[in-house]
Amino acid sequence: MLLERGPDIHKQRNLVKTEIQIMAKLFRVVKLQDRFNTEVFTFQLPAKLMKDSAQTSFSKDFNYGYQKWTASFVKSEKHLGAFLRLRTASPHVVCNVDYAFTMVNTEHFTKNETFIEKGSEFTKENDTRGRQTFISLEDLVSRTFIQQTGEFLVELELRHMTTAMECFVRIPKDYQARYASNIKLETPYFSFGLFDWSISLYPNTPTQDSEGNVAVQLHRHTNFDHLCRVQYDIKIGENQAFESGTIEQWLDGGGNGEPYIIGSTIHVLSRGRSTVRVRVNMYSVVSIGEAVLPVLNKNRNRVHLYDKDKQAWMLESDISGKYLAFKLYYTDVSHVPRKCTRLVSFDLAVLSIDLERPTIKASNGPFSRYYVQEDLDEGFKMHTNIPVRELQNPRCEFLSADDQKVTVHIHWIDSHLLTTPTYHSLDDVSRLHKHQMMREILALQSENYALEKQLYSYQKSIARTHSRGQSESEDYPPDRNHYHR
Repeated sequence: MLLERGPDIHKQRNLVKTEIQIMAKLFRVVKLQDRFNTEVFTFQLPAKLMKDSAQTSFSKDFNYGYQKWTASFVKSEKHLGAFLRLRTASPHVVCNVDYAFTMVNTEHFTKNETFIEKGSEFTKENDTRGRQTFISLEDLVSRTFIQQTGEFLVELELRHMTTAMECFVRIPKDYQARYASNIKLETPYFSFGLFDWSISLYPNTPTQDSEGNVAVQLHRHTNFDHLCRVQYDIKIGENQAFESGTIEQWLDGGGNGEPYIIGSTIHVLSRGRSTVRVRVNMYSVVSIGEAVLPVLNKNRNRVHLYDKDKQAWMLESDISGKYLAFKLYYTDVSHVPRKCTRLVSFDLAVLSIDLERPTIKASNGPFSRYYVQEDLDEGFKMHTNIPVRELQNPRCEFLSADDQKVTVHIHWIDSHLLTTPTYHSLDDVSRLHKHQMMREILALQSENYALEKQLYSYQKSIARTHSRGQSESEDYPPDRNHYHR
């Protein structure tokens, strides 16, 4: 039974205050690198969850699909329930996601206990989904789900995430008056990528052809210490009277996107009504740290910067080889909590002084690195295909004309704090292969089942045809010549 956020959820949250709560620790994160952006989060459930005094286990917040989530596991009299909650739910926003909880069996993956929900809708009013009867407590003990450490492993798979904000914006009655040339219509704020956003419409924007066109602008209202690159589309009016298609924009520290003009009036878009429908589909947003450094000066080729978690880093250029390279140091590595691992995903791009030209990304990016607490980070080297010889030309397209510096962007993709410091990136390979093989097996089983059904249908069809042919031959009258012999 799928649990909606209603009286039962409120009752559950009130009871939790008097119960003993224990932590569900995030143990692993694996990206399957498929077209649905599937990620698998593995949690450790402590053995004391099975004790009578322990009723609930919560995870810390984690990020997926540019939203913040938490998982909870609630023990009832006979069952353990599993729930997923959207922590960054905001009004007018609908998030759809496929999710699955799996209790990992110690013997074989075919003995895992799983439930799957596709196209689950999360909103401000219904921010929690899950199942109260995920697995029975008796099965937890009898079916070898207990790991060697005495804990339980639960995998949460999230995939096919979409985020959309839809609302009606009220139009002032006097928007066409002469003194209303600077009027602005704005949507409510909504959350995406841990930022707050809104869309503004300027209904009286003059152009060379007319004065009543509508200008549209995206605004970011929080976290101005980073540049960001955002992808989205907008639909305005009934029956999608205006559709922008996918837009990619860079937003600076001011938080304002580049406005663009719609070749229509607010009256046409609203069909003369007092409100106009606005729908925004948000696809991605990446925080960007900008570094400007003289790559050819070995004494000044370093720059300090911060990621979106306020962690300190240092970027250093390297021209010792044939091609330009960079080395990224995690200078706050000593601040990683003990007995934990920080997983950081990032990418690097070198900008041309002509912003119309494409950026040069580092080879084999994006990158993922695991960091544990230590005194100093040895650095991670990233290579580009920009020849060092080309940089020695003062007219190089990557060198600024006044100070001969190169502009580099570090894309901070995501970050997770995992338990156990003995994790290594090589472990991801086996984990990735495991999930891929499971997918292949399930696909083959489904294909085999479909072929068996098709074969059975053919056999029944042949049998019916054969039996019909026999009955027709028995009912057909004999040849007349037979009676004259």
